[in-house]
Amino acid sequence: MRYDGGMRIVVPLLLLTLLSPLAARADALAPIALNSLSSVPAKISAARVLDTHGALVGTVTRIDADAKGKPLKANIALTAGGTAVLDASALGYDETANVLVTDRPPATPAPAR
Repeated sequence: MRYDGGMRIVVPLLLLTLLSPLAARADALAPIALNSLSSVPAKISAARVLDTHGALVGTVTRIDADAKGKPLKANIALTAGGTAVLDASALGYDETANVLVTDRPPATPAPAR
């Protein structure tokens, strides 16, 4: 009996066909850099801010933009109390979930004296 090497091609092609929609969907759900947007999305003004582990950091209170409308900074009401300002380059935006994600959560504010 002779082995046909054609099966070595069919199996990987079948797997690629089945897995490619999952990979495309994952890319569609990935947050985009806030500073890459050309304008501030209207619904972002009340977005939640999460760290990369999904923990709630706070809620957006305001987005500061440049003269052309491009996001520069996000003002955040922290869940721990107080407020913080993060540069747009430190934030990713998931438009579908209306969530900002940061890998640099703001420090807990100092207690009032």
